[in-house]
Amino acid sequence: MIDYLSKYVELKPLNSTTAQSVITVMKSIYATHGIPEDLVSDGGPPFNSNLMTNFFREWGIKHHVTPPHFPRANGQIERAVQPVKNSLTKTAEEG
Repeated sequence: MIDYLSKYVELKPLNSTTAQSVITVMKSIYATHGIPEDLVSDGGPPFNSNLMTNFFREWGIKHHVTPPHFPRANGQIERAVQPVKNSLTKTAEEG
């Protein structure tokens, strides 16, 4: 997750990519940093679920979905996560 204004990034591991798992991590981040007014995400399955839609509504979060097949629309987070992905890949390859 990234704050678009401050560029602050917070990464948390997920046990799975279900809506419930993502919501649990989001609640953890919000407990520390507060609840955002807006959230931008890709159109991945966890973000398209009824559970997530209800979560956004109940917590007063406006959800905005980036266009499919257009990663530049979510470029800040893509750039922030890339070094972590590269590091994890290198670690896995080295065994």
